[in-house]
Amino acid sequence: MKIGINIKLGIAAGIINCAAWYAFAESLGFYSINIEQYRYYVTLLLLLFGIFISVFFTRKNNAGFIDFKDAVKCGIVFSIILAACLAIFNYCYYKYIAIDAIDYFLAEARKLMETDKVKEEDIGKYLETLKSYFGFFRMFMSTLIMGVIISLLSGAVLRKKRAVIEFEN
Repeated sequence: MKIGINIKLGIAAGIINCAAWYAFAESLGFYSINIEQYRYYVTLLLLLFGIFISVFFTRKNNAGFIDFKDAVKCGIVFSIILAACLAIFNYCYYKYIAIDAIDYFLAEARKLMETDKVKEEDIGKYLETLKSYFGFFRMFMSTLIMGVIISLLSGAVLRKKRAVIEFEN
């Protein structure tokens, strides 16, 4: 079975994103909430460039032609592979690498609440935001939704139909 270019590029992008995520965690410290922000930027850049590259190479392999439907399909396959890699790494990161990071963030939130720097109703919003960062399903779905949007854009930009030749009888 031949593995398509979309899957290869998705795996490569996933590995790049996970390596960047770990490098940010290593440099900023595993207990920095800013790691998530940088990871989202890297994911967005990889989605933008990766989907366009994936559609471009698929178009190149089809003699320079690709339909909108096929271009969107290429981008979605790339996005699914990237999202799956990130979801798996997210689970492993908080399960094995930064085991007590979530507890640390919750303790910091409680300290802020105790020192009256943050109101109690604001701490609820903060904790909800904090919880949403760490769910691997949320990460999978947000990456996939962004991938679908970028796939639609790349399909519209890079599509190129074959010319239809009509013969007169």
